[in-house]
Amino acid sequence: MKENKSFNFFLIIISSFFLFCILIFGSFSLMFNNKSFYYSEYEKNGVYDDVAELNSLNITESKNYVKDVTENIFSFFKGKNELKYFSDEEKSHMQDVKFVISSINFIYYSSAIFFIIIFIILYLLHKNDKLLFIEHLSKMLLYGATASLIFLVILFVWAVFSFETLFYLLHLLLFPQGNWMFDPSSLLITLFSVKFFFDMALRIFVYAIFQSGVFFFVGYWLRKQIKLTAHLRKR
Repeated sequence: MKENKSFNFFLIIISSFFLFCILIFGSFSLMFNNKSFYYSEYEKNGVYDDVAELNSLNITESKNYVKDVTENIFSFFKGKNELKYFSDEEKSHMQDVKFVISSINFIYYSSAIFFIIIFIILYLLHKNDKLLFIEHLSKMLLYGATASLIFLVILFVWAVFSFETLFYLLHLLLFPQGNWMFDPSSLLITLFSVKFFFDMALRIFVYAIFQSGVFFFVGYWLRKQIKLTAHLRKR
C-alpha cells in the first residue's frame, strides 16, 4: 500500500508539472500564432508610418510591405521558406528565435501528451475506485494550476513595474550569443518594439491566468465533491 501511495504521488507531481507547462507554454503558443494581434500592434505603434518613412513609401505601399514581411516571418517559423527582407544579423537572430519557438512548442505538445498518458494510467489503476481517481485528478489540477498562478503573478508584477529589465534578462537567458541588439531603425526593431512585446506579454499573462484559474476551480470543485461524498457515506 505504501509503495502504491508513493507511486501515485509521483504520478500526481509529474502530471502537475506537465499541466504547469501546458498552461504557460500553451498560452505563448496561442498568442504567438495570433496574426490579428500583430496587425493591431502595427497600427497601434505606428509601424506603418515608420516603415513608410524609412523606405520612402506611401501608407498603402507600407501596409502591403509589412504584410509581406509578416507572412514571410510566419512561413519561416513554420519551415516553409527562408527570410527575405532582413539583414544577415537579423536573420541570424531570427534563426535563434525560431529554435526557441520550436522548443516551446515541443515542450507544450509533449507535456499535453504526457499529461494525458498519466491521466489514463491513473484511471486504469483506480477504475474500480472512481472516488480515489477523482481525488488524484483534483490534486493534479490544483497543484499544477496553483504553481502556474504563483509563477504568473510573480512575472506579471515584475513585467508591470520593470518590463525592460525582465525583457533584457530573458534575452540574456534565451540568446546568450548576444546577437539580439539592433539599431532602432532596423526592420526588426521597427516591427517589434519593446511596446509590442509588452502587450504580447500582458496577453499571455491574461490567457494563462484565466486558464490556470479555470483548472484551479475545477480541481477545487472536485475536491469539494469528494469531501461531500465521503461525508454522505459516513452517515
